[in-house]
Amino acid sequence: MRRLLNRTIPRPWVRRLLWLAAAVFLLALGGTIVGLNWLARDLPPIDTLRTIDPSVKTIIYAANGETVREFYTENRTIVPLDRIPLQLQQAVVAVEDKRFYSHYGIDLRRVVGVIWINLTSTSSPGGSTLTQQLARNLFPKLLPSEKRLTRKFREWIVAAQIESLYTKDEILAMYLNQIYLGKGAYGVQAAARTFFGRDVWDLGPAECTMIAGMIQQPEHFSPLRHPEAAYARRATVLETMIRAGYLSRAEAEAIGATRVRTADADAASASAGFAAYFVEEVRKQLEKDYGATRLYRDGLRVWTTLVPQYQQWMEDALETHLLEEERNRSKRFSRADYDRLVAAGKRPPKVTYLQGAALLQDVHTGAVLGMIGGRSFEDSKWNMSTQAKRQPGSTFKPFVYLTALQHGYTPSTILMDTPFVLDTGTSLWRPENYSETFSGPMTVRFALSHSVNVPTAKLYLDFGVAPVLENLHKLGFADDLPEVPALFLGAGEVTLAEVVAAYSAFANQGVRAEQYLITRVEAADGEVLYESRVNQHEAIDPAQAYVMTSLLTSTLTQGTAAGAARNGFTRTGAGKTGTTNDNTNAWFVGYTPSFCAGVWVGFDEPVTMGRGATGSRMAVPIWAAFMGRVTARKGDEPFSRPPGIVEKIVCMRTGRLATSGCDSILTEVFLQDSFPKEKCDVHGGRLLDLNEGGQDFRAIDRGDDEF
Repeated sequence: MRRLLNRTIPRPWVRRLLWLAAAVFLLALGGTIVGLNWLARDLPPIDTLRTIDPSVKTIIYAANGETVREFYTENRTIVPLDRIPLQLQQAVVAVEDKRFYSHYGIDLRRVVGVIWINLTSTSSPGGSTLTQQLARNLFPKLLPSEKRLTRKFREWIVAAQIESLYTKDEILAMYLNQIYLGKGAYGVQAAARTFFGRDVWDLGPAECTMIAGMIQQPEHFSPLRHPEAAYARRATVLETMIRAGYLSRAEAEAIGATRVRTADADAASASAGFAAYFVEEVRKQLEKDYGATRLYRDGLRVWTTLVPQYQQWMEDALETHLLEEERNRSKRFSRADYDRLVAAGKRPPKVTYLQGAALLQDVHTGAVLGMIGGRSFEDSKWNMSTQAKRQPGSTFKPFVYLTALQHGYTPSTILMDTPFVLDTGTSLWRPENYSETFSGPMTVRFALSHSVNVPTAKLYLDFGVAPVLENLHKLGFADDLPEVPALFLGAGEVTLAEVVAAYSAFANQGVRAEQYLITRVEAADGEVLYESRVNQHEAIDPAQAYVMTSLLTSTLTQGTAAGAARNGFTRTGAGKTGTTNDNTNAWFVGYTPSFCAGVWVGFDEPVTMGRGATGSRMAVPIWAAFMGRVTARKGDEPFSRPPGIVEKIVCMRTGRLATSGCDSILTEVFLQDSFPKEKCDVHGGRLLDLNEGGQDFRAIDRGDDEF
């Protein structure tokens, strides 16, 4: 050996060895570069990693700030690290990557340990750091979860790049917002809401350590599906935190003895269907304005006009009444029958049970406060408040009588309810009353409040369809209504939303407010993308609107909607029922000085609901039930009287100024330039004065009959 060491190496050999070493080095370097380039051939470029932007959900808020619904491809809400409890951060680091703060994306000690375990045993533990897991979660298609050496090398490359661009706190924040935790929840905030029904910053140590334990196998360690496994896994997390110095033994034992309170899965499932039609209208508007990508991935914040309490009252009232009607009409196919078929896996191709719709709006602003488009969004996505066009029946009569006021008629004008036939040029039109009888002379107020068809139809002879269509256009109806005499009784088709918006103008002194559902839209970074403005315009004269409201109050006090009081509505209100031929559609639209609401009941297909299925029976009880609760909070409100209104005492039999001999009188409201000038010529006596001796002449009926 000494002779070998003392031997002189010829200079040419030295040069050859140096050249060989250099060649080996260059080959190794080149091979490494080529290998790395090959491994990184389709990995994200460094610029992509500088702006990691995970999918974020869009949140829909009610008017009171409650979360109504969320839209997402991944259920994720980004929260900053300072809002995530420190114990949750510590628990995740302890159980997933205890040397997180000391390595550079690759934990070589852990890698060696994993290799040794794989060589000496049958177990195969994971060796990924938090940064490697983050890389895999950010780019799942490029770094699939398969145990191949090339994937691991590629993962190391991305992890090293992430570590070179971000601080440890930034990496931990991204990880905690990115990681999948089961049941569709991505990130710790979504998990906190999903599993515990609270925000992550409100969680205690017991919940924080349980979430950390779920990362390894989210479904297996779910506190909802496998609570015992979740508690056992939490115990493991607590042990690792003790070894890492984050907890003392006593602190860990106290946490381990704490039982967590999980979220109510049934309540969460039920809330997914709450205000479903309203939310769908919002979703469609957002997708139209901002596109699907921004809606489902960019995390919009959307504030709406929905009042959850009102919506709940509306849903309860509609379903309660329709269930009662189904019990009374037992031979009909009911929603319960439909549900039984669905449960048996035999979902019918069409929804054939009784349907209903309702819409509530603020008359001053047009804000839609509640909406029902049908009894089940799961059974039918078709919104019967905004999409379904139906014949409105007698709910169109107020627009006819508005036109009559504009043509000189007054609330006390006498109309004749006698047989009537009109030659339309193509056929003979014989309008009939629902009672199939005729009552002779009656005032405009009585004809409208009791929904008498024939005297209403006769108004066509005076002013025709054109001025009615003009009023309908001013009140926001579409231009496709038929120009036929039958329009006076509700021919043509309209949506419930259109009718409610039009009636709101009567309540709002002739001013029509455009309906809207969204008040504000913000981007995820807080940028305001949209803010609503109340859009109003004068549709009709305020005095005419007031007289129409006065007429429509009689519907609730003595007309076809008098049953509203016994169904819960006892405030000052006005409205109109509607029933179409063969009882295929039943309506009621009514309002107070603040709110206007409409209800429609019928079948998806235009088929009869059966005998007696009128607006009075099918729609009024629903309206009264929820409007009674809505208006109870504000107390009774009178309708404001605008200038241009006068009061006169009239004889209800002749429509003229009342005398002391008239047996049925009423203090009636009139437009200041349109009221009766002559006294009653049937009953004798002196002309009555409103201010006479303080006597109240609001309504006196001295006869056996009203007329």
